[in-house]
Amino acid sequence: MIKLSKFQKGFTLIELLVVVAIIGLLSSVVLASLNSARDKAKYSRAKMDIDQLKKAMLIYKIDKGELPPLGDNCSACNNPPNSSWTLTIDALVGGGYMGGRIDKDPWGNYYGYDDNDCNSNSGVSYVFTAGADKISWTADDYNVVITNSCAD
Repeated sequence: MIKLSKFQKGFTLIELLVVVAIIGLLSSVVLASLNSARDKAKYSRAKMDIDQLKKAMLIYKIDKGELPPLGDNCSACNNPPNSSWTLTIDALVGGGYMGGRIDKDPWGNYYGYDDNDCNSNSGVSYVFTAGADKISWTADDYNVVITNSCAD
């Protein structure tokens, strides 16, 4: 027969609850830092994509004398940018200026492209991502100027 002593060894309920609370706190800190690292990785990917797009567009301009077509409307005028961007990508990939398609940013939105190459007062053309909030012209956006004027 097993004898039970008056004082049993083990953890009390309060001790177990304290351990569970500490584990929960530590896991929330780890998850927060993982989300931060994930966001940084998405921005790095978007920057690399946009830099590659800029290079392809400049080579296209050297060959054709103008930037790639945009379509009927400004893809930068929509929040988030719309699919008129695919016409630009088709011209870059079809012409051999890019090895593959870059249709959307890491957040699942189309990249924005505003083609003002020699057809407006400013002449400034750029490619951008609306960022995580999916709204153009906010603090989380990233954009690169492709050309500053008709002379570029």
